[in-house]
Amino acid sequence: MGKILLRGMPLSWLAAIFCFMIALTAQAGGFKRPAWLGSTTEIIRITGVEFTDTATILSFHERNKPGWWIRIAKEAFLEDMGRRRYKAIRGEGITLGERYVTPESGESRFRVFFEPMPEDTRCFDFVEGFQNGYYRILGIHEAGQMPEIPRGEPFRMTDELEREFFRTDTACVRGRIEGYSREWGFENMQYNRSIVMTGEDVPMTVPINEDGTFEFRFLAYHPQEGLLFARQGNNGKVIRFYAEPGKTTDITLRRDGSVDCAVQSPGVFTSRNSLRYGYQELCCYPYWEYRADKDSLKDMRDFADCAMRKMDAALLLAGYLAWRYEFTPWERHLVEVYTKMEHGRCVADYGMDGQWAVPEGEALPNTDRLVALPNYRYLHRLPLDDVSCLALADCDLFVNRYEFVWPLRYAWRNNCLLEDSLAVADGRMLAMDRELSGCAAPSLFGQMTLLREMTTDMDSYLSIPDSGKIELEKVFARRRGLLALPALQQQADRVYAEAVERWSSPVYALPDGEAADVLRRLTDKYKGKYLLIDFWGMGCGPCRSGIERSKAMREALRDDKEVDFLFISVKGEAPAEKFRKYVSENLAGEDVQEISRDDYNKLMELFHFLGIPHYETLDPAGNVVRQGLHYAQTAEAFKAQVEQLKRQAGQ
Repeated sequence: MGKILLRGMPLSWLAAIFCFMIALTAQAGGFKRPAWLGSTTEIIRITGVEFTDTATILSFHERNKPGWWIRIAKEAFLEDMGRRRYKAIRGEGITLGERYVTPESGESRFRVFFEPMPEDTRCFDFVEGFQNGYYRILGIHEAGQMPEIPRGEPFRMTDELEREFFRTDTACVRGRIEGYSREWGFENMQYNRSIVMTGEDVPMTVPINEDGTFEFRFLAYHPQEGLLFARQGNNGKVIRFYAEPGKTTDITLRRDGSVDCAVQSPGVFTSRNSLRYGYQELCCYPYWEYRADKDSLKDMRDFADCAMRKMDAALLLAGYLAWRYEFTPWERHLVEVYTKMEHGRCVADYGMDGQWAVPEGEALPNTDRLVALPNYRYLHRLPLDDVSCLALADCDLFVNRYEFVWPLRYAWRNNCLLEDSLAVADGRMLAMDRELSGCAAPSLFGQMTLLREMTTDMDSYLSIPDSGKIELEKVFARRRGLLALPALQQQADRVYAEAVERWSSPVYALPDGEAADVLRRLTDKYKGKYLLIDFWGMGCGPCRSGIERSKAMREALRDDKEVDFLFISVKGEAPAEKFRKYVSENLAGEDVQEISRDDYNKLMELFHFLGIPHYETLDPAGNVVRQGLHYAQTAEAFKAQVEQLKRQAGQ
């Protein structure tokens, strides 16, 4: 019958039918309502997926600021569930590899054609690249039809593994930057290392050889992720690495920005694939979502509920990443811990930023009776008693947010250096920690909060002239007894011994080395005076505030023969004209030095600081004063500090 019909049809009709059949074949499959598990961008969204015999076509909707630009790399690809890749062929409405400028409307639409995927594909990834800042949209599927993801073997931290986790030994990191040249403008990198358990900042400067190779070592107390920053002005690189005590890590920064990381003699705590494929951009609470939710949700409990829902979605993505990129049980656990802590941090930020921590009528009573606020029930879902958190590069940030959670600080409200008052405050804080964490005993984070406070208080005790070693020993012994984890006790012993040694003299001589040479070149002309050094930057509000508030005081001391000031910042990190204008208005007549990022890194390592403003004091002989000068309201008050330093030195 078909043949009879075709014979009676005009050729034009046959041609039309033929084209229609081709069109049906070409549009045989696709996702009409595409959804995905995670994305590194809010700027582009997938609005359609088409599977044809000749291409897989992704339709995108872009929303951006007018005049800003995006770019889809020529190397972009799709990857299916079987790890097969399909290369990008061309763009329609956008040229691959070239900048696309957002029109005045702030919106645009374009399509990207890839090699054809099988028509029955149910889930795949769009990957522009694995380096930081590249677009990745993972787990793309038809809404409501996401395939089930196999869950691997869970990681369990046994007592034996915990002892292995806290093995103290030297970690070695060595590597290479492909294509490195001195013309890039930097000759070293900085490892912004923090000892999380004690809150100490111990940045390291890592020299880069001319061939792009480097190597550094440090004492590691447990496995840990780290970041190496190499920057000069707007040019820079970031290298993620993972190190273990007693082992060597080899890393390579590829030309495309991706990083290969391998630990020699891998073990149960080795991490490799999770760094190579990156999870931080995907499993976080995206900043744009945080801002939108923060503005729309005016109650902390509502925000916490929202954050926990998003945390659950991000945990699904963590499981997808672990399956997709063959993470070990440890790597999967680490990604899940990061996901929980990152979302919890955002809730803490909301509480601090929005000052909604205590709803009306729910303020803690002014008694020793501790009440856990409903706002903070989200903390029960966070791994506050999991030592695995210490391996995360951002763990110090997480602990900082916890130790400044309002109820914890309030419980410590009468904290002072008197032994009886301190004992009461410590007890209140640890009791509140149990309420907040939901743990039967003080949590890991609660114990770290105490240890970090102890680390700070040791210097405070030793800086008080009437406080003797015997009193410090008594206070230290009592507080050490509150730490249940042996690793924290060992850290407490270390910081105590180092504090006593530090304060055996009120000053110390600069050590030999490149950092001291940099400082001497800047300060030798001030020999014979006390010198207050102000490390500052134009982008730092507290830095500018200190400078502006001290202006009258400094002008009153302009011709003083005993004291002077030096201001050090990084060259090129602020627009030159803006910098000159600020200096002329607020630092006229002062010694303002802009130094290279390389030299600034060395000084940060020398004085163990990561943030600014930071202040150091040199005495007339060029030694560093441990308890140095600080800005005062009046010149007379500042001079009183100088007289105190002279008395300590026996002058």
